[in-house]
Amino acid sequence: MKRLDDSFEDLLWEGNQAWSTGRKDLAVRYYQMLIERFPDNPNGYNRLGAVTAESGDLAQAKWYFARALECDGRHAPTLSNLGNISLEEGDLDEAIAFYGLALGSDPDYAPAHHNLAVAYRQKGQLGTSVRHLKLAQRLERRRDALDAAHRGDTRRRYLRMGGRFVWWWIPALLLIMGILGRAIR
Repeated sequence: MKRLDDSFEDLLWEGNQAWSTGRKDLAVRYYQMLIERFPDNPNGYNRLGAVTAESGDLAQAKWYFARALECDGRHAPTLSNLGNISLEEGDLDEAIAFYGLALGSDPDYAPAHHNLAVAYRQKGQLGTSVRHLKLAQRLERRRDALDAAHRGDTRRRYLRMGGRFVWWWIPALLLIMGILGRAIR
């Protein structure tokens, strides 16, 4: 495990990386550190709940989600994850209610729209299901485009700064070296 500073973003990123590459034990350690260092932030509890739910321990996952909601009762990812558990348990109405709460908190939260589409499909309401699925896809494409634009802007800014640095500092450095060379003689 890498030595990290106390950065919330670093711990969350490392935990997510570990989880996405199948190293759940390492992900759990990062999420636990997140909870220890940032006990009032719902993300560590939510991520631990998601890992726990994926492992099949739904009761423990609900406990983590409850802790996340104590930190922020409108945390869309946690509300959506509680909907996922309800969906897993076969309670479609409760799942739809949780997804609705998540979207009430964040109308652009694509995973809640996607999961709501799944619940409505299982309920036989195909028109509503398709509407939420299309909206989820549109929101995901928008997020991906914004992420790509942000990465491109950052790269272009870096290159522009680097270009200015090279063209302005090389002549200045040569001038300074020339002056120092004359002064040393």
